[in-house]
Amino acid sequence: MTHERGDLHEETARGWDIVARAKYRAEFTDHVALLRAGGHNLLDPEVAVLAPLLPRSHVVHLQCAHGLDTLGLLNAGAASAVGIDISSEMIAQARDKARAAGIAAEFCCADAVDPPLAFTETADVVYTGRGAVPWIQDLQAWAAAVRRLLRPGGHLFLFEGHPLDALWDRDADHVVLRTGVSYFAGGATEHPGFPASVVSRERGGDRPRMRERYWRPGAVIEELLTTGLSLVHFREYPAQFWDQFPNWPRETRDSLPHSYSLLARRADTRA
Repeated sequence: MTHERGDLHEETARGWDIVARAKYRAEFTDHVALLRAGGHNLLDPEVAVLAPLLPRSHVVHLQCAHGLDTLGLLNAGAASAVGIDISSEMIAQARDKARAAGIAAEFCCADAVDPPLAFTETADVVYTGRGAVPWIQDLQAWAAAVRRLLRPGGHLFLFEGHPLDALWDRDADHVVLRTGVSYFAGGATEHPGFPASVVSRERGGDRPRMRERYWRPGAVIEELLTTGLSLVHFREYPAQFWDQFPNWPRETRDSLPHSYSLLARRADTRA
């Protein structure tokens, strides 16, 4: 791992540890109740693509956070699952959640671009997204890690926020371009709002910086193709998985893409 990438990922881990303790512990009971009832937190566009893939599948969930979606994938039909996240506090909460919900899953604290070698070619499905990919600082290394995790014939499913949303002023009552931003900017920057706002509130000036990179879907697809995966499905949606623009009229929100899904497949043969 390069020095710069490692430093940024380490800060990300420390930041999410703070967010996990400050926010997600309070939601633990609700998450467990949902899981015990056989529920999950997957969105309709995700279910539509995943439904035929999950039965009898072993899923590796990259950047699994506090484990709700990893465990939800099991409720949605996966045969087994392992969740990987860089935040030790998130992994601790995920393990507690699995025990409390009575659902068997494995959780591992590791960087998504450097998953343990023991998981090589174990995944029928690699699942990730919903705010995960922007925390990756090296997209080439991420794509290579995904390919290594997949069994021949296995699929990556990604459901992610659309990077266009990083351009709009979240407090405005209509579409307003933030000052000094570009859809084609490639650097790591700290964006307004969650999760940086929580880290700032908890730690003030003495805090890790939550730097994100809003990778364009084209860049994600290009890296996956370069590493040897083939694109099966790509689609954009007006659906938001969190309410970034509470002041926009509904017709405004629905006129722009806020998320996208991507399904890619590893070839049947080993390299």
